[in-house]
Amino acid sequence: MDPYKILGVPASQVKHPSDLDKVRQRAKKLYKRYASEKNKFQAKKVMEAFEMVQRNMKKIGEGAYKLLGRGRKERELDRHFNHQTKEIKKDRRVKRKLKQERKGEKRFHLPGDKERIPTGWRERQRRKKRRRQQMNKPKKPNVDVLQGLERLAAVLPQKTKFPKVVKLLYRWIKEYMNVDNREYVFRVLNDVTKLPFLAEDKEGRQDVICVFEYVLTYNSQWFEQDDKHRMIGRAWQLASVLWCQCFTDDAFTLSSTITKLNAVFALIEEHKSAVDSYLEEKQRKAARNEAKLEAKTEAKLEAKEEEALEAKLEELKANGKKAKLAEPVEPSSANGHVEPKQEASDGEDFFGGGCEDDDESSEEEECSEDDEVSEENKKEKSKANCIDLDSDAEGGEISSVEEEESVEIESSSDSEDLEMESFVFPVPHLEESLISLRKDFVHRCLFALFQNRGPLWARTKVDTFFQEVFYRRGCLDKEQQTQVEAWQARIKVLQKESEHKVGEANNILEAHRPVVDSRELRQVVDADSNAWSAKQTFDSREKSGARHVIR
Repeated sequence: MDPYKILGVPASQVKHPSDLDKVRQRAKKLYKRYASEKNKFQAKKVMEAFEMVQRNMKKIGEGAYKLLGRGRKERELDRHFNHQTKEIKKDRRVKRKLKQERKGEKRFHLPGDKERIPTGWRERQRRKKRRRQQMNKPKKPNVDVLQGLERLAAVLPQKTKFPKVVKLLYRWIKEYMNVDNREYVFRVLNDVTKLPFLAEDKEGRQDVICVFEYVLTYNSQWFEQDDKHRMIGRAWQLASVLWCQCFTDDAFTLSSTITKLNAVFALIEEHKSAVDSYLEEKQRKAARNEAKLEAKTEAKLEAKEEEALEAKLEELKANGKKAKLAEPVEPSSANGHVEPKQEASDGEDFFGGGCEDDDESSEEEECSEDDEVSEENKKEKSKANCIDLDSDAEGGEISSVEEEESVEIESSSDSEDLEMESFVFPVPHLEESLISLRKDFVHRCLFALFQNRGPLWARTKVDTFFQEVFYRRGCLDKEQQTQVEAWQARIKVLQKESEHKVGEANNILEAHRPVVDSRELRQVVDADSNAWSAKQTFDSREKSGARHVIR
C-alpha cells in the first residue's frame, strides 16, 4: 500500500518534520469526508496511511517491530568488519594485487565488485589484433550520387536483375533527382524505354509505371517547353506506362488505356506529312552519301591502276635501256664465235616484238649512247608524271569530294544540333520521336492488346479499337499496315467461328455462363370420355320441364 497515493500527497514534498502538518490536515479532511459517507474502510485506510508517513519520517522502519535490539558483540563485529574493509581499500599493495588478479585467472572480490569471466592471454592478443586490423582497415569510399546512377544503368539491361534494379532506380529518383542531375536520369530512362523485356514481369510493371509517372510529373515544366520536349515525353509514356497498362485485368483501367491510345493515334495522324517528308529527306541524304562513297572508291581504284601502269612502264623502260647499253659489249666464246645481236633481241622481247628496220636499230643505238645524266633526268620526269597522276586522282578528286561533303554537312546541320552536343542528354528531333511513337504503338501496345483480348469483358473493347485502327491505318508504315491488317483478319475469323450463346457477356454486368430459365412447361392430355362429359351442359334457356339438352 502506498500511503502517499492514498493521501494524495507526493512523497517529494514530505522531507522534513514540519511537512507533517500538511499531511495531518489532509488526513483529517479525508477522514471526515469518509466518516460522513459512512465508509469505515476508507477512513481506517487513511489513518493507517498517515501513521506510515509519520513512521517513515521518524525513520523507525523495521526496528519498530523488533522485541530485542542488536547486541554488543554484534555491533563490535560490524565495526571491525567496516574498519577492515576501509583499510583494505586504502592499501596500495592490495590494490595492485587486485589489479593483477583481475587480469589473470585467480582473483578475489570485495563486496560490491562485479564478477567478470577472466580471459586468457591468447584471447586478449586476438582481440588486440582484431582491433588493430579494424583501425588500419581502409574505409570504403562514399559512392557519389551520379556514380550510383551509373551502376544502376549498367545492370538495368540484364533481364533477370531488371525487376529488383527498377525498385532501386525508383528509390534513387525519389531521393536524389533534382534539376541539376535530371539530364543524367533522362539518358538512363531513354535507354530503359528501348528494352524489349520492360513489361514481362508482373511486379516489375508497377515499378516501371511509378518511375516514369514520377519523372514525367516532377519535370512537367521541362516537358512542356516546346514540341520536341513534349513529344519525347509522350513517346516515353507510350513505351512504358501505356504498354504496361495494356496487360491489366481491370475493365476501367483498360478503358482509360484505350482512350489514351486513341489520343496517341490521332497525334500520329496529325503529324503524318511531317514524318513522311523527314523520311524522304533522310533517304535522299543516304543515297547521296552512298553515291559519293562510290565515286570516292572508284577514284581510288583508278588512281591505283594508273600507278600500276606507270610502274610497269618504268620497269620496261629501265630493262630496255639496260639491254641497249649491253649491245656494244661483244663477249667472245672459246671458239672465237661472236653473237653481237643476242642482247638486242632480248631487249626487243621486253617491248613485245622485234624491230625489222635498220633505222630503228640505229636510233636505239644512239639512245643507248646517252650519258647517265640523261637517264636520271628521265627518271625524275617519270616520277613527276606519277606524282601528277596521284595528285589529279587522289589529291584533286578526293579532296574536292571531301570538301563538298563537309560543306554539305555544315549546311544540313542546324545550329540547334551543335548546341545540343554540349548537353548530357540531347533531345531528339520531333520526327524521330514520332517515328519511335508510331513503332511502339503498333509493335508494343497493339500486340499486347491482341494477346489479352481473351476475356469476354475485354473482347468487345479491343475488337472495336482494332476496327477503328484498321480503318485509319493510312498514317502508319507499310510494314505496320500489313501487321494491323493481319490482326484484323484474325479477329474477324475468330468472330465468325464463335457461335452465339445465350447470355453472352457484352459488359461486366452480365454473367460469364449463359443464364438458364428455371420455369417448366407442362402439357395436360385428357381422355375422350372426358371430352364427351364436358359437353353435357345445362341449358338455362329451357325452363319448362327442366330438361337437359344435348348439344
